[in-house]
Amino acid sequence: MSTRSDVRRRAGSMKRQDSFSPAASLLALGKGMWLTLKHFLVRPSVTVAYPYDKSIPPSRAHGRHILNRYEGGLEKCIGCELCAGACPADAILVIGAENPPEAPVSPGERYGAVYQINMLRCIFCGLCVEACPTDAITMTTFFEMTDFTRQGLIYSKQDLLTHPPDLERERFGYRGTPGMLPVGTNEQPGMGSLRGTGAQGDVRGGGGSPDTGRPEGAAKVPVVWLPGDMWRGASDSDVASGPGDMPESPSAGEVDRPDTGTDRTTAGGAST
Repeated sequence: MSTRSDVRRRAGSMKRQDSFSPAASLLALGKGMWLTLKHFLVRPSVTVAYPYDKSIPPSRAHGRHILNRYEGGLEKCIGCELCAGACPADAILVIGAENPPEAPVSPGERYGAVYQINMLRCIFCGLCVEACPTDAITMTTFFEMTDFTRQGLIYSKQDLLTHPPDLERERFGYRGTPGMLPVGTNEQPGMGSLRGTGAQGDVRGGGGSPDTGRPEGAAKVPVVWLPGDMWRGASDSDVASGPGDMPESPSAGEVDRPDTGTDRTTAGGAST
C-alpha cells in the first residue's frame, strides 16, 4: 500500500499545469469557429425543402418493390418462394400453386397465387431481388409510402404488379411528382442495371445477342443465380401448348454445361 509520503512525492513530481492564458483560449475558440464557418460558407448545401422540393435518389437506392411481367402479359413469378426464404425480416409471404393449362398465369408449371410484402417489416436490403431466378421482383427508388393503418402497408400481389406512384395515388391519395428514377432504369441489388440504353425489355428477354441471350445494347449483368439456359421464357407456343407441355429448346449460342449424369430441375419445374 502507498504511504502518505509516497503520495506527496508523486504529487510533487507531477508537471504543474500552465496558468490561464487569454490568448491561447481565443486561439482555440477561433479554430473551432473557423471549422464551423468553413462548412457553412464553402461546403455546398444538400438540404432540400421537402416535400416542396425533391431530389432524385441515387440509382442504387432501395425503394418499393414491384412484380414484373413478360411482354406477352404473363407474370414472371413462378411461385418458387426463394424470395421469402431469403428475406431476413420475414416480410414476404408467397404461396405457389399449379398453373392452370387452359389459362396459364406464368410460363412455368407453377405461379405465385398469393404474394404479399409487409412494408412495415421490410428492411429494403434487396436480398429478395438477388434470390429471384426470373427477375420477377425488382426494386424501384420510390420511397414515399404511408398510410393510417398497418394493414394498408401490406402490399398484395395486385398492388405490387402496379408501378408506383399509380397505386399510391389511388389508395393513399398521393399527390405531386415523386422524386424517383423511371422504373427499370435504376440498378438492382446484386446484379446492376437490368436495362441498357439501346435495349427494350430486361436483360433476360429474347431477341438479343446469340452468344449471351442479352438484348443488343443492354448492360452486362453479373450472373448471380441460374444461367439463362436453365429457365424458360414466355412465347406464343408455350402459352398455346400449356405450361406442362413446354419443349426444351436451348439456343445454339448458349453456354455448354458439363453432363453430370443426373437431371437438374429449374425453379420453373423444367428438367434439363
